[in-house]
Amino acid sequence: MKKILIGALLLTGATAANAQTPQPASWTTLTFSAALNKPADTAWHRIGGDDWCGIAKFLDVKGCKIDSGKGELGSIRTIDTGTATVVEIAVAKTAHSYTYAQPFTPIFYHGTMAVEPVDASHSRLVYTLIWNEAGLPDAAARTAARDGRKVRFQAAVDKMAAAANAP
Repeated sequence: MKKILIGALLLTGATAANAQTPQPASWTTLTFSAALNKPADTAWHRIGGDDWCGIAKFLDVKGCKIDSGKGELGSIRTIDTGTATVVEIAVAKTAHSYTYAQPFTPIFYHGTMAVEPVDASHSRLVYTLIWNEAGLPDAAARTAARDGRKVRFQAAVDKMAAAANAP
């Protein structure tokens, strides 16, 4: 009897854990890039890629705090944008890239910052954002989200490129 009850509980728990509610999706992706006149290792270091909060100086935010970890998978940081506090978790990482997600937003927002080698002395900075616009209330909010990110992240990529390319 115990085995049957435990099996039933496990089966019920597995079913509940696997149940998902489908969400409407309207994915938006923005990609920003810049040519870098430095090798990938040097560029990654200069743009703060080794520092889980290094991006803060390029995004013009009020602050960044590491809540757990050091930038490895599962690390959590909180970014104070000046108008909101955003929690981000590291969900992927390579020697010259990381991807973060914002798990508490209705738009399932993710960003990837990467430096890709071009040759022995050049690389390319690529910053990609993706989010679900269906989580925003209307067309005006979707346009504002897109346009605001275009301005903010292009400026950040330009600042990172200048830092990477500095003598």
